[in-house]
Amino acid sequence: MKKLKRKRPTERAKVTRFITTINEFTGDTPLDDYEHYRGMFQETLDQLVRLDDYIQDLLEDSEYTAEVEICEEYIDSAKRAILKANQEIGRRLDSSAANFSISELPSALRQLDPLSLTW
Repeated sequence: MKKLKRKRPTERAKVTRFITTINEFTGDTPLDDYEHYRGMFQETLDQLVRLDDYIQDLLEDSEYTAEVEICEEYIDSAKRAILKANQEIGRRLDSSAANFSISELPSALRQLDPLSLTW
């Protein structure tokens, strides 16, 4: 259990760093950054949850409640930051889809009869 507990501060530090990074993003932050950090953050969170589960399985009952509360705080904060990234990604994708028009398609595609495109 000592080895597992030794690994956890590194994962928690990563979670804190990702939360800070995502919370500092602005409207000028590229969509690629949101997607990149969201993916890396989700991997880190998954690793932290697995680590917490392993540790909690080895704890005595007297330690379990306090341990779970601390873990839930990290998980909740992480999920909020991931949600923020997901919402911004969705907002930007919706915005770019709304700005797309049929006139941007090549003329050959615009001339096709949509009814003739059945499978």
